[in-house]
Formats: sequence, C-alpha cells, structure tokens
Amino acid sequence: MSTSFNIGSLALQGGAHCVALDAQRRYSADDLKLRVEALYQSLVQKDEHHVGVWLTNPWDFLCVFIALALAGKRIVMPHNLQAGTADCLGQHFSALISDDPALALHSSYWQLEQLLAETDNPADLGEQDINEQVELVLFTSGTTSTPQPIAKTFADLHCELAELQQVFADAVAQHPVLATVSHQHIYGLLHFLLWPLARRAPIMLEAGHYPEVLAGQVAQLAPVVLVSSPTHLSRLPQTPVFCQQAEGLAAIFSSGGLLAETDAQAMANIVGHAPWEILGSTETGGVAYRRRSESSFWAALPGVEVEPTAEGQLRVRSAHLGGLHEFVMGDKVEFLADGRFHLLGRADTVVKVEGKRLSLSEMEARLSEHPWVQESRVAVVRGRRDEVGMVVALSEVGLSALHNEKKLFINTTLKNHLSTYFERPLLPRRWRYFTTLPRNNQGKVVAATIQQLLSEREH
Repeated sequence: MSTSFNIGSLALQGGAHCVALDAQRRYSADDLKLRVEALYQSLVQKDEHHVGVWLTNPWDFLCVFIALALAGKRIVMPHNLQAGTADCLGQHFSALISDDPALALHSSYWQLEQLLAETDNPADLGEQDINEQVELVLFTSGTTSTPQPIAKTFADLHCELAELQQVFADAVAQHPVLATVSHQHIYGLLHFLLWPLARRAPIMLEAGHYPEVLAGQVAQLAPVVLVSSPTHLSRLPQTPVFCQQAEGLAAIFSSGGLLAETDAQAMANIVGHAPWEILGSTETGGVAYRRRSESSFWAALPGVEVEPTAEGQLRVRSAHLGGLHEFVMGDKVEFLADGRFHLLGRADTVVKVEGKRLSLSEMEARLSEHPWVQESRVAVVRGRRDEVGMVVALSEVGLSALHNEKKLFINTTLKNHLSTYFERPLLPRRWRYFTTLPRNNQGKVVAATIQQLLSEREH
C-alpha cells in the first residue's frame, strides 16, 4: 500500500490549528514546527546514532521523536525504565533523552532543556520528509521476562497509519483525542500521537487515568476519541461521573489485551456503541479489528493477510511487518468463509510437572468455566519440588464466596473442579486471589509478575 503522508513533512507544515493542549495552554502546529527544528539542529550535530527516548510528557516526546527521525537517528523506545529494565536495555542505545536524571546508565544522557539551549538559530527545514528507512526499536513487554528488540522503519509506521485512516476516517474525523495508555508503546504511539497528527486532530496531554479526570476532559472537548485499554474500560461504566459524559465519546479504541464481552456491552450501553477493538502485538503492529455491537468476529486491516497454520494458530503477513516475512501469533483461530475469524484462546503452552505434561492454557480455560472465576493465569514454580500455582481474578460471585468462606474452602472447591480434567500431581498448590489480574501499563499480564506473586510467601 502506498502511503498518503509522511510524519516529518506533516510536523513541519506549521499553522495556527491546535496540535496538543493541556490545562495551561494550547500548542499550535507553528509551535510544533519551531520546536522540532530547534531539536533537530541540536541532534543532527551529535555523533551518537542509537538514541533512547523516555519522556513522560507526550508533547515533549512527540517533538523529540520527530526531530530524531528527521536527523536520521535510530530511535530506541524502552517499554519502561525501571532499574533492572534500564540496565538490560542500555546496550541498545548510545545516548538517552529522558526527564529522569536519577538514571545511572553507561551512555550519554541528554535532557530536553539542554538540547534546546544548544540551538542558537534553528534553520527552516521547509516541509522535509523523514527518510522511510529510519528505524524505530521497540521491545516486547507482555509475555516473556526478557524483552526482545523489534525493529520497524518509518515506512512501516506510515503504512499502518494509512491503513487505520482507510478504515476509521469517518469515525474519528478530526475530533480531539484522549488517552489512558502510554505513548511509549506501539499502540499509544500510533493511535494517540502519530495518527492524530496525520489527520490534524488535537491531543489532550494529560492522561485520563482517573474516571473523574476523563469525564472532565470529555465535557470540555466533546465529541472526542478515546484511546484506551481493557483495564480502564472495564472500570468506566461503574463510575457515575463518567457515565454522565459518556455520550460525548465519538469513538473508543481498545488494545493491549482482549476486552471482555461484558465490558464491551457495558460501554455500549452507556455510550451508544461498543469500542473498536484492535488485535495486534509489538511484533505485528495492528492486525485486525472488530466492534462487538456489530460483530464478534475479527476482520483483517487493509494490507494485512491472515490465515491459520497447520496447528490452528494465526499467521500474519502485512505491508507493515517490517523485516519479518511473516509472524505466527500465539492465538488459536477459527476462520469463516469470508475471511473473518474468531479467537479460540492462546495456543497451548505445554510444560512438564513432576514428569507429567500440563497444558497451561487448557488449565486456565477449564478454571474459567467455574462461576467463581473471571480470569486466571497459571505458572509453575520450580524448586526442590515443582508446584503449579494459579493467580485468579474472581467474579462477583467468587468474591462473595471468598468473603463468606475461608480461603482454604475456595482453594479446595476450585481444585476439585480442576480434578475432573487433570491428574492430582498437576493440580495447583498455590492460589492467589484478586479482583482483577495485575497488568502493566500496556494492559498486559506479565509472566514475570505472575511468577513473582506465586513465589512470594503468603502473609
């Protein structure tokens, strides 16, 4: 697919229209052009080529991101900069631009104000395009304990943006965009920063993490587009102050995990339409979309080809897949004759416990059949004796049972339910109960977090 725009020239067009706003001020396209040119002038003179970026303010991030790309730098986007992650990912960049001066990394460290102060008289770049072969490096963050680098080019980004515009242009128009997700992840980067810029829609810089804040933003800017995740969308219908403003949402996007059918319906009840759900990953970018008020089946985005593997998993080929020829996702699928498909759950993850084979995905699926269970994750805690553990998000009925009965009774009841399907040595010995599963800021359940919860002693 040929792209219809380039982020570089779009950012340098200038103009009086609003690009971003917060409680203090509005930033125009002229403001964006001047700041990008100033940063470009500083960055293009630096020898470091692989540059990491961690800036919490979306406006700062957008300006630096575009300036780096125009300067031809390889942009590295850590998914977080906790001490352990920073030490692990530091090998991927020779300089870091961040607003956290406490970071102690073996690389050059540049603050935003320092870069701006180095520029005396920035040159007018005109409407210069970003070279489409400039690379962006992201990291997988949700399913494994070791982040893996994923390289994409700006050609990939431009292509995916064109695909989104082709499908959703009428729904999003030039409505202001609100977000509850991080711009440091591919979903937030595309849907909250780059796509609004491409269609000249302003973004609200303050994240709407709290329903009260989000409701105020909707009241101020309606009609709006909301870029969110299943974690946040599951809570919003329970907040009266948000429900009073919900009709101001022209479109809602959800990604970073699967939105429960009950949550999609709850949003549809208060907004008038269900969220657009985007299926994808860091490796693949966007793959498919659906809207539960119209269909429960997924349809591939333009330029994306999907098919089942011999094992029934989802194989993806797309125009924005970067250097990968194809990618097999960890989802089981069932296809309709018209090419749409239904997800059947994660592909089996088979492990050995006490010499016996255990399908982790099957155990999670079986446990979710019990009325007390909303969602669960299973893991094996290795030690002198291998033990299966289960982290469970209880349903309202399950939470009531836990309140009225001892935890041992809940453990035994759920274990008895699983004993219908699994041998005794495979049954969970460790149980942890929550109202929702712990997720990272991209809405993913992280395997390492599940392992840590099960490894800790109960108090």
